[in-house]
Amino acid sequence: MSENSARLDRLLHPEVLAAFDRDVYERDGYWVWDGILTDEGRARWSESLQRVQSLNDAIVANSDWGRVQFAAHGLAAPDADKIAPEALAGYRGGSEQMRFQPPGLRDFMYQHGLFDPALVTDGCEWQGMMPEYFPLAYDEFILDVTANHPQMMDLLGKVLGPEFLIDHVLTLNRPGGSTGRRWHGHPYRQGQHETEDPATGGQSPSTQFLQHQCVRTLCYPEGMGKTDGGGELAVVPGAHLYRTPYMWDKRRTDYDEDFAAGWMRDKDHPATAEPLQIETLDLSPGSMVSFVHHMPHHVGHRDEGAPTRWGLLMAYRTRDPEQAPSKWNEGTPAHWADRTDAHGLMTQQMRRIFEGDQPLTSA
Repeated sequence: MSENSARLDRLLHPEVLAAFDRDVYERDGYWVWDGILTDEGRARWSESLQRVQSLNDAIVANSDWGRVQFAAHGLAAPDADKIAPEALAGYRGGSEQMRFQPPGLRDFMYQHGLFDPALVTDGCEWQGMMPEYFPLAYDEFILDVTANHPQMMDLLGKVLGPEFLIDHVLTLNRPGGSTGRRWHGHPYRQGQHETEDPATGGQSPSTQFLQHQCVRTLCYPEGMGKTDGGGELAVVPGAHLYRTPYMWDKRRTDYDEDFAAGWMRDKDHPATAEPLQIETLDLSPGSMVSFVHHMPHHVGHRDEGAPTRWGLLMAYRTRDPEQAPSKWNEGTPAHWADRTDAHGLMTQQMRRIFEGDQPLTSA
């Protein structure tokens, strides 16, 4: 895309952006950008999320998954009953619904791209991945706000510093009845820098805001809270200073009571010395929230019959100086980036987001 073809200049309220307090963010591990989207920004963001969801739904329901050559890619074929037409119809309408996919398919799409004539894209240009997993490849507005827009780059720079790379961008559209996610955290990269056990760790807190950071920013153009159907996001201020990516590689079983009686028990906020407390967020329309990736967090059950809550997850991380030089970082689908670059559509700002931790230099 050209750098400004999808640009909405009045995307964010500058006064909300300017109100960011770095000390509070480092102390508590999260920051709410309350009502930061302009009315135009809210409308465009919602429209793009709904469009991407419709594309994803069409590919899910209209593709002949039984004809896809999974074995040729070293993947198991999905169970026949999971790809029957009536089953496929049930995977539509929201994110994290595609239970028919065999193990490893999402990673294969991301790393190599799945290009198969059995996939029906209903007129969109197939990018080798489901739109849910990399929506910026299918929507120019989402591409702009996640990789180009100066206000968004300013926002991300406030929580990450001047040098940051994409980790992943996903839609998180939660329909009524969504079961959400129980208490968990996420490691920086593949966890090679983590030192605490993911289930019982967190015994060595520090008030130092560590350099290896990944930050998740969630955008809710229509808001997020109990009054719009439940399924709120909950965090634990100060828990990020324990540096525990809780249950990141284990089965997640904890609701609030279990988590409070288990991992949280007898733990204090390292900076304030107050007992750790669960904070359930209630965000007004047009809000975003940024929080440290490895802080334990939870998304509750959404009420049956509630309308779909539209959301976009944007995760970025600091560079890893121990990573070998590479053209693109591991959060960037190289097959998509190479095509985008070959067509002259990779802006300089995009290149900074997608390049390797240590970019390859020409000889």
